[in-house]
Amino acid sequence: MFTTPAEIYEHSFRIHSALTAIREDDREFTYRDLWLWSDAVMEQLRQHGASTGDVVGMFAGNRAEWLVVESAVARMGLVRTPANYMSALETVAYQLAYAKAAFLVTDYDLGAALLPYLDPDDRPVLLQVEDPAGRMLPDAIPLAPLPPGGTEPDRTEHSVDPESRAGIYFTGGTTGRPKAVSHSARSVAAALYIQMIEAEIRPGERMLIMTPLAHAGGSLAAAAIGRGANVRVLDSFDAHRTVDLLLHDRITWTFMVPTMIYRVLDLLDGRLADGGSGSEGSGGSGGSGGSGGSGERSADLALNTIVYGAAPMSPTRLVDGLRLLGPVFLQLFGQTEAPQFCTRLSKLDHDPNRPELLSSCGNATLFTDVAVTDDTGAHLPPGEFGEITVRTPFALTEYIGNPDATAETFWDGWVRTGDMGIIDDAGYVFLKDRKNDMIISGGFNVYSREVEDALSSHPLVAQVAVIGVPHPDWGEAVHAVVVTRGVGADDDEDGSSADGDEVRGDGADRDDDGSGDTDGLTDEALKDHASIGLARYARPKSFEFVDSLPLTPFGKIDKKALRAPHWEGAARQIG
Repeated sequence: MFTTPAEIYEHSFRIHSALTAIREDDREFTYRDLWLWSDAVMEQLRQHGASTGDVVGMFAGNRAEWLVVESAVARMGLVRTPANYMSALETVAYQLAYAKAAFLVTDYDLGAALLPYLDPDDRPVLLQVEDPAGRMLPDAIPLAPLPPGGTEPDRTEHSVDPESRAGIYFTGGTTGRPKAVSHSARSVAAALYIQMIEAEIRPGERMLIMTPLAHAGGSLAAAAIGRGANVRVLDSFDAHRTVDLLLHDRITWTFMVPTMIYRVLDLLDGRLADGGSGSEGSGGSGGSGGSGGSGERSADLALNTIVYGAAPMSPTRLVDGLRLLGPVFLQLFGQTEAPQFCTRLSKLDHDPNRPELLSSCGNATLFTDVAVTDDTGAHLPPGEFGEITVRTPFALTEYIGNPDATAETFWDGWVRTGDMGIIDDAGYVFLKDRKNDMIISGGFNVYSREVEDALSSHPLVAQVAVIGVPHPDWGEAVHAVVVTRGVGADDDEDGSSADGDEVRGDGADRDDDGSGDTDGLTDEALKDHASIGLARYARPKSFEFVDSLPLTPFGKIDKKALRAPHWEGAARQIG
């Protein structure tokens, strides 16, 4: 088994040389192209003084160059530190400085926005990807282009120490400054293998990636390149465009966060009911779900896998998706410290006849152990509530410059995830809440996931986030922030795809009076609905209707942003 990403990339370049690797709107590259281009970038980095262990920052939009640079960095034994283009510029500058980036690969627009935040006396060497308008950043070096035809690839097998640092990745920073997570080459290689297997990526798979390549989408795209898949890269998420590609481009596999899936399902339901709006193409192997009332699945849809993560899906919406698309859903659970696939809820487990499993994040993946522990680190029996901990070959090495956090997270080879939950007798993991998100109301523990699932089962609720807000007697009261189904549908119908806002979510969108569209839904109706399945202390005491929920750059609902206005000036602040 290969123990470094360099070995994985070079093996794939050799055996998949003639296959298509990456497709964009107006560009297409084979694995041989990637091999040659990776060679050229390696030579360019050498010419500018790069040596083993140097850090290469990556801050660019979704495009082929990202994956080319990633392979070049891995083959040279350099260290990559990706920055999400949806992150605040101050945060990106902090991350690059903390990681001591010697090089920065960027594009013109993002680079121009970032430059004022970088220390001019300690700025990385700038390598700029080609700009369509020919613009260049001051002092930037054009990234090496794809060599002309006739060039032969470098067939040298580059040796990299498996224990050397290969990546510096930053946590979401939802409870403070982002922490710098160090991963070794061995860890990154293990993560790539697990993703190939557990995400069911096959050679030639026609994949669609539109989430930022700096996060999970990029990790899955890298695994796809290691496997010989055909990756269609979009620069950003657009629900209408995504549905067009699913219907017209014979996409078989995609990764989305739940907010994206909800929008795509709503659009796709109508398109399939209309026969795909005259889409071209034929057949594919996928689920055998219905098609919005026709009772048959569109022959134009080749989709067989939707991987989702970053946040749980509402069981009610999952059932909608299964009814529409069949058994195509596959859930991942992981975090920066142990990326992507610590657990997996398989396609078979997405079974409407076993509704309890739709609230699970699945079983432990290959080479991974999952346990529930108490505050002392002792392992608890099935059904007992505690902190989810994992032991896996793709775990972090350390938090750079933060030994206290490293010691707090690592317990005898196990990684504390900060997620609270239980594991049942069959090994299924059920997440109840983040440790910092659990609500304590009148002495009772309230798990926001359970309340959110209960409210999401109402037919008019599209999304909901539950938080604790100050209460003079109970300490905290349960408060629900709700997006109704009518809001998302209207946005799509009028063509205003909240694509940037949808993914980035800088704040909850409200009407001028401070509330969103209720679509006829009332507080009382939701209170009545919640009373069916929730204990009295867990039922929301207040509701807020908004047009969208704020998301972190990683696609998670930003509960810190939702809580902030409620706790401003309070004696105790929540995480």
